[in-house]
Amino acid sequence: MLFTSLDFFLFLPIVLIGYYLISPKYRWIFLLVASYFFYAGWKINYLGLIIFSTVVDFIASNLIFKTENKSKRRWLLGASLFINFTLLIVFKYFHFLIGGSHWFKNLANTNDDAMWLQFVFEYGIPVGISFYTFQSVSYVVDVYRKRTIPEKSFGKFALYVTFFPQLVAGPIERFEHLHPQLFKKFTPNWQHFRTGLQIMLVGFFLKMSVADNIGAFVSPIFNSPELYSLSTKWLGVLLFGIQIYTDFNGYTLIAIGCAHFFGVQLMDNFRLPYGSYSLKDFWSRWHISLSTWFRDYVYIPLGGSKSKKYRWFMAIFITFFLSGLWHGAAVNFIYWGILHGLYYLIEQAFFPIKKDRILPYWEKSIRWILTMSVVAFGWLLFRIDRMKKVKLFFQESEFLKTEISMDYLLIIPLFFFLIYELIVRKKRPNNFLDTQSTTIRWGIYLILIALIVMFANTGDLAFIYFQF
Repeated sequence: MLFTSLDFFLFLPIVLIGYYLISPKYRWIFLLVASYFFYAGWKINYLGLIIFSTVVDFIASNLIFKTENKSKRRWLLGASLFINFTLLIVFKYFHFLIGGSHWFKNLANTNDDAMWLQFVFEYGIPVGISFYTFQSVSYVVDVYRKRTIPEKSFGKFALYVTFFPQLVAGPIERFEHLHPQLFKKFTPNWQHFRTGLQIMLVGFFLKMSVADNIGAFVSPIFNSPELYSLSTKWLGVLLFGIQIYTDFNGYTLIAIGCAHFFGVQLMDNFRLPYGSYSLKDFWSRWHISLSTWFRDYVYIPLGGSKSKKYRWFMAIFITFFLSGLWHGAAVNFIYWGILHGLYYLIEQAFFPIKKDRILPYWEKSIRWILTMSVVAFGWLLFRIDRMKKVKLFFQESEFLKTEISMDYLLIIPLFFFLIYELIVRKKRPNNFLDTQSTTIRWGIYLILIALIVMFANTGDLAFIYFQF
């Protein structure tokens, strides 16, 4: 069920009405059922998969908590991690690991014992599997580390895993932050709804007016780069950087706004990433819930910054390699992760920024250009579907050049997106809107609604990060 679909606009009011009509004691049960219904709206076949994963981690975490035997605790943690990541590998990476799905499809057609493989390849990747797997795994690991007391109610733990606003594309929430909010006593008021609507409105604008229209412009370029001039191809790369940011940030804002209706505050996932002066700074502002997850559950356990240089090098490299692999079962995502890892190491080894140092303007400019150049080239690797196409982006077309004349109307939502980035900056949209007068605030509402109505793209509305 897409946030931008008619189904969701019917689903959300019904859920809200039912949620507030039910006794507060049983609201969480209603919200759990609604979340399962929301997920089943994608493919009901995969509903059993998320339930199975939830059962495994619920049992493992409670058994870990009950025993002090170190060997048994490690075994239980290992079993949980093995099952979770095996499911992730089978449903997301199996065809990549064996070099393609054709052989297994043929096997499934001729061998009844391999029919499950046909199911895997026919139905595709379960939406959100990387997100809810990482969220559930973080909980089990925190219980193992004795940082979290496990939930004794399976249903309440299941709601933590499946809370529908952030179920399929994050933010990846930690148990200690999300779980208490789902069950606290909450009395709704107009401020909660106004805040939620303000944040969602900006999210819909970023997704429907900016990201979807840029997507219509850049997709033909990436599909057939040999047909376009050098300048057009690199304009497409730069615009894709805006597309993926507005698409994912738009989703996150809609999720944050929607959660406000239930008295839940989700974490911010973006803080003006394209204003970063270093790659380290970029990753502290981009997809924050994922970067902090890798920091806490991969980078630090591998030794982190306090380890010897060679171990630190390996920790950085492995973290970025896995980050690239997390994004998709394809070589281009691995190269994207390696690129970021290598530049991160070069940056920290040769020109790190000292913590309290104030950078002069000229140095800021140079660092920003270098950082954004790496990020832009990274987006080329991220978006390309075959690595053989990369060199085409550095060559003039040998064929009849096809120029895509950007629809001048597209400049309008891009202009308002730029204004949003410069003015709202690192704040949430509602924090900015609440400081304005009633006239200005309603003027902004009307402008955003008009832009959404005028520029809503009727094509493929799926969020980019749903594929991950």
